[in-house]
Amino acid sequence: MSEWEKIIPKVNETAEFLEIAGDFGDPMELFREALQNAFDWHATEFYISVKVEEISGKEKLVIELRDNGDGMSKEQIVNNFWNLGNSASKSDSSKIGEKGHGTKIYLRSDKIVVQTTNGNQSFESICEAAFGSLNSGKMHDPVVREVNELYQKGTYIRLEGYNQNEMGQYTQDIIKDYLYWKTKLGSFEMELEGKEKNNFKVFLKALDVEEYEILEFGHIFAKENTNINKLFEIYEENAADYFVKKYVYQDRFLDARPDIKYDVVIYVEGDEAKKLYNPLLKNRANRKKGSYKVADRYGIYLCKDFVPVQRVNDWITGFGTGSNSYVMLHGFINCQKLKLTANRGSVANTNLLIVNELKKDLEQILNEIDVDLYKNNINTLKKWQQEAKTVEVEKAAFQKRKDLIAAKRFFEINGRTFLEPRNEAELYGLFMSIYTLYPDKFSFEPLDYDESIGVDLVARNKSDNKIADCEYWYVELKYLLGSREFNHSFRNVRVIVCWDFSNNLKDGTKISSSVGDTERQFHIGNSNGKKVYFLDSDDSAVRIQVISLKEFIEEELKIEIKAQN
Repeated sequence: MSEWEKIIPKVNETAEFLEIAGDFGDPMELFREALQNAFDWHATEFYISVKVEEISGKEKLVIELRDNGDGMSKEQIVNNFWNLGNSASKSDSSKIGEKGHGTKIYLRSDKIVVQTTNGNQSFESICEAAFGSLNSGKMHDPVVREVNELYQKGTYIRLEGYNQNEMGQYTQDIIKDYLYWKTKLGSFEMELEGKEKNNFKVFLKALDVEEYEILEFGHIFAKENTNINKLFEIYEENAADYFVKKYVYQDRFLDARPDIKYDVVIYVEGDEAKKLYNPLLKNRANRKKGSYKVADRYGIYLCKDFVPVQRVNDWITGFGTGSNSYVMLHGFINCQKLKLTANRGSVANTNLLIVNELKKDLEQILNEIDVDLYKNNINTLKKWQQEAKTVEVEKAAFQKRKDLIAAKRFFEINGRTFLEPRNEAELYGLFMSIYTLYPDKFSFEPLDYDESIGVDLVARNKSDNKIADCEYWYVELKYLLGSREFNHSFRNVRVIVCWDFSNNLKDGTKISSSVGDTERQFHIGNSNGKKVYFLDSDDSAVRIQVISLKEFIEEELKIEIKAQN
């Protein structure tokens, strides 16, 4: 038997660096990593400049990042900035950085320049063709040196050709939105009681602006607006869209793990209130690049270091009155015991017990909010809103019907006004009125009307004396009779009453039944000098009489149908 041989595991360094650099799915994550590093190292100001420069005859995207923090020593540049898996923040629980992966997103650049000073020494580090080298299977090759010039305290980073020079998303509104939703700048801790104002600021200048905009620390919420009487007075039926109420659950502990603390801030915000502070929300008048729908962004987020990590809208059950009620929620749960994936995109590494406990507590919190809203606030507004909308709908419907009446043709009989019908139901009403006035002009007597089952009217011959012993048959009503398929059987139909004929109906036109009866032909005949219409068939002795009520009024009754002035 041979002796044991020691195995020394090795890492394919090039492949690992390339994979980590590519693991950041959103190129904007570069701003998160740089900002949070600046925050960890006590910066109060962080500058972001995005521009396009001509470099070696080519236009390239250039991103400059600068902070006034503690700066880096030579060892920190070598071991933490360029190496993988090392972070000076790992041993300090007050700091955000913990993986030693974040700065590797910079490797997606053609050139990286770092200048830093800790107040005593200044260093410059450069890496040429970083991403190109990794993609060709070679390690990137950064260099570092001390410089005599004492830079401004802090760190400056310049990235040339970042993310293959894709420039479309680097506008002021899109970057600003990312900073407030995905980085420490958008921390919601200022909403908790006892928290002092943080003076950290971001100075942002994107491709589409010429001046820096100052962004203050703290996530942006809608301004509270809970006076439902005032809201309804101003916005009437749209009042619920401007309602805003804040709920804070601070210093709570998990039942199964009372050693674990968490904080919750939830704003209930109407859609219009959101649009007052969020320029990227889609509406008909706003089609900005990068815009999104309320449902794409809002709900509840799990956070660590008060930075949103993962949206958990699937945890929201039973809240509100509809399946999309979650869009009213603008909320965050922070727990420092959450364990994040390498790219900070998920809490998948967290103990499942902690996750399940947070989910259970969120259900309880949302139930409390739901009850409060039902008792006091927005549900009252929604009730008023529905009542107001009902009134508005009825007003609009009434006006529409008045307009339709004004557009209809009409005729008069003995001082009574009749309007031209526009559908089958109105045709029935008009026919029954005409029949009541002129029963002798019809050879049949209508007895029963039901449009929901079978053919519309059941009728009988007037010559039959007793209703109980008479023969019944159908009268079908058609607003316009045309050549298209007849939607009933021809069996038992003796009369078709229509308002008028469609243009494609000619003498000899064939009309078939949708239920498989034999085909019928439309014919125009003459009886005692009057034009008559009927449907005939070679294999049936029964002709189906067709009456055009419009023609009956004009030709038989000699009454003019007129347009209104």
